[in-house]
Amino acid sequence: MKKLLLFLALLAVSFTACEPTNQAKGKIKLTSQSIMDFTAAGGVGEITFTFEEETRANEVTPICVVDWITNFVVSDNKITFDVAANYGLERDATIKVQHGEDSFAVMILQEGADIPDVNFTATHLNGTYWGKYPTTTGFNYLVILGNKPSPHYLTIDYGAIEYRFNIYSDVSSAFNRTHRVPVGTYTMDYQSSGRPGTIDGHKDESYYLTENGDIKYTDAVMVVTEDSIIVDVTLYGGEKHHVEYHGSLEYEGYTEGTFADIYPVSSYTEDITFDVTGGYIDAYFRGDHYGTGCNVWFMQLIQEKQPHYNGVYIILDLIVPKSAGGVNDLDIIVGEYPIFTEKPDNYEYTIPTGRLRDDCLQMHAWYLNCVSGQLDMSTAAPFTSGSVKVEKSDNGYRFEINSADDNGNKVIGTFSGVISSWADQSCE
Repeated sequence: MKKLLLFLALLAVSFTACEPTNQAKGKIKLTSQSIMDFTAAGGVGEITFTFEEETRANEVTPICVVDWITNFVVSDNKITFDVAANYGLERDATIKVQHGEDSFAVMILQEGADIPDVNFTATHLNGTYWGKYPTTTGFNYLVILGNKPSPHYLTIDYGAIEYRFNIYSDVSSAFNRTHRVPVGTYTMDYQSSGRPGTIDGHKDESYYLTENGDIKYTDAVMVVTEDSIIVDVTLYGGEKHHVEYHGSLEYEGYTEGTFADIYPVSSYTEDITFDVTGGYIDAYFRGDHYGTGCNVWFMQLIQEKQPHYNGVYIILDLIVPKSAGGVNDLDIIVGEYPIFTEKPDNYEYTIPTGRLRDDCLQMHAWYLNCVSGQLDMSTAAPFTSGSVKVEKSDNGYRFEINSADDNGNKVIGTFSGVISSWADQSCE
């Protein structure tokens, strides 16, 4: 009987010794600050620590019960986490780092936001996409947050309240049927540099508007997420406004598809033909002007330049591959260009259909006439289909145009001329 008991006792010991253990080994020690301060803007925090005894079982668990501290990542004796922006009063929380029976705590302190004089919830998002300019590196969007639909940027309805911002992003919306405000953070830029991530601070570009007039901003920060726009602005005079919009980021108002509410633009009732020789060509290299991954040559074809612009006046955006060359090689424009209305799979050697921007600027591909240096809009017609062929000639280039306007008339002709101006407007 004693032998049996001894055997059972040894068996129990052997089973106990073979059981695996995940118990934490060694105490944990905080090596970063025990109190961490964050501004109201929030940010990323980092906690570091060491173990008195390093083993593979040294696992830690961060514990925090507030919803504004999230995204804990544990790796290599380090914990990172995100602190959300604070739009209310100052606040604090504790992060407990558990290691077996041992632990330590880190206190998080976050500043409160300035209490605004006015809280405004926008129910409408309007605006338009202006695109890129020869002097900017960013793509320009007009954002209008208001309590009513905005029929056009030049007007405001009775009783409407609008916060208007001209922002610049590195995201292009060229050739899209609808436009969305790009996600990102935008801050005030009083130099009007047009850099991505900025709000144009000029008083005529970003301002608070009611039927009584406009008030410029002295400061503004805009945060755009996938489903909201949050802006804190300070008006001239010191009044602070907190503006929130929640919903789709697509503009609900006018977009480039409206052609400035004029359709058709062309007033022609018959086909347009022309044959120009001895004309003048202005060539402007604009780099990746539309965010397509291709370069753009903006071409102006002018029948007469002295003493004023007169006669046939044609503008074309020639989109060419970057691999073909840059500003120093104008011969890369030689080729045949289909005119597209829908976004193509490949933009190389294409021309966008002509359109009017919301401020009535002619874009991409147009037939016009000049009289004593002035454009005659009654003779304007956008190219909406067909193609343009560019050939090298003895003294310059020859353009063969086979297109149609937006009123169903053919636009057919040739233009031959010499290069009279050649410039780099790429701003890259």
